[in-house]
Amino acid sequence: MMTIGFKLKFKQALNQVRLSWKDALCAGLAAGLAWFISVHFLDHEHPIYAAMTALICLAPGVPSHGRQAIYVLIGVLTGVAVGELTLLLPPMPTEVRIAIVGFAGMTIASAYSIVPAIIIQAGISAVMVFALGADVAGWTRAIDVAVGTSIGLIFSQILFTPDPLKTLHLAVERFFKEVALNFTLAADALERNDVSDAIKAMKSCSRTHSALIGLIGAIDVARSNARWTLRGRLSSREVVSLSARYDQSGIRLYASSLLFCEAMVNAIRKGREAPPEWLIEALKLIVENCHFIAGEAKLGQEFVFPDRSGRAEASLTWRECVIDIEMVETTLARFYKSRTRRNRLAAYRKKQILDAVREQIAERKRAEALLADEEKDKKL
Repeated sequence: MMTIGFKLKFKQALNQVRLSWKDALCAGLAAGLAWFISVHFLDHEHPIYAAMTALICLAPGVPSHGRQAIYVLIGVLTGVAVGELTLLLPPMPTEVRIAIVGFAGMTIASAYSIVPAIIIQAGISAVMVFALGADVAGWTRAIDVAVGTSIGLIFSQILFTPDPLKTLHLAVERFFKEVALNFTLAADALERNDVSDAIKAMKSCSRTHSALIGLIGAIDVARSNARWTLRGRLSSREVVSLSARYDQSGIRLYASSLLFCEAMVNAIRKGREAPPEWLIEALKLIVENCHFIAGEAKLGQEFVFPDRSGRAEASLTWRECVIDIEMVETTLARFYKSRTRRNRLAAYRKKQILDAVREQIAERKRAEALLADEEKDKKL
């Protein structure tokens, strides 16, 4: 069991690295460029804040790099202004002054919007102005932060603008990988009939929830890019359509998965009746379909629609599990159909055109045959 758990965690780690290394590379390049500009063009000896700001703006996992850059700049400017003003306060113990400075900076920043990046940067900047002095952490730091923010915006909005469709697809892939892992653990718990394994499967829903949050964040980013970037405008209609579809399907799938795991834990804990014989196979089929949607299908593998005709009726203990698992199956099937709708429509239109061409050819041949018969009759 430990070996299986280690393999799953290692696979998750590899997936996370695969999804984040490009953003990390861009962040590193931006940090180096921000340092270079501050040193060679602004004569700042150690512009660490410029490099740090570029890293903060472009760090992997940030839903919107553009918004993050703006939020950081607003927070720093607010904190520096508050810190400069609090230097005018009368002498008092250092601890009291730091408490007042931090409170004032974060409170004023929260008036703009409850955005953690703004509030945190405002509080930190205000405290740093007092602790390090206005010359080190005041407007000099604000200039460095402006440089880092500008580099972050250039990288995220101009040079390396993400493809909104690719952003959506990557988030969908991660989400379905987590769903597949969730149901893999659930199937293992059913085979072992172990409550502790079932609880692990239920707890793994937290990772699915994190992936769902990432999917919703990716949807927001894709919509924003479709509105504000040239690359996004070229595919804005498809982005809007897919965003609405992914949002609804993702929430429904996560909710039904969580309900199934909770019902499974309760059913195994009661231990009154054995689960339906077909339930484990249904879970394994869900895992395979999730891998297929996530782009991890084996060679020749296709999406398989579940056949419910041969399923025996479940007992009262397992009836709730059956209802939830059927909801998962239905959601997956609808998602697959909606995802392949464009290809199926294109294939259908192509078939219609080919059928029309074949019909015209057949009519022409029939007309030619009639003419040939008439000519033969005339000769006779």
